[in-house]
Amino acid sequence: MTYSRIISLILIILLAGCIPQSDNVEVLQAHSESYGVYLYTEIDNDHPSEADNYLTALLDWKMKHEHKSLSFEQSEANTGQIDVDEDQLPTLVVKRDGKVIELISGDSGSQDIMNKLESSISLTNKNS
Repeated sequence: MTYSRIISLILIILLAGCIPQSDNVEVLQAHSESYGVYLYTEIDNDHPSEADNYLTALLDWKMKHEHKSLSFEQSEANTGQIDVDEDQLPTLVVKRDGKVIELISGDSGSQDIMNKLESSISLTNKNS
């Protein structure tokens, strides 16, 4: 009886170690009346140049649209709370009414990222 409890406890410990642990990601978000922009990046980023391209694109986009009242908020979220796989980070997501309008991920230049962002935002504004 004691032997079976010990075996059960060992199995539970082993299985708990096999469950994938989700990591935290850094979230930079901005909202307007018709859309929300979310940048998800790894906290311990192994590829900082990729995340820098996304940050540069966001800053350039913000400077281009100074007349709009957008303020960025920084926070952390668990990978289980976002709709993006961890291997897709960094990722820029544009949402309207809670639905994903555009998802930009991968290694892209800041100008390419900004063009995609502009395109999705203008489409979102036309539909509102």
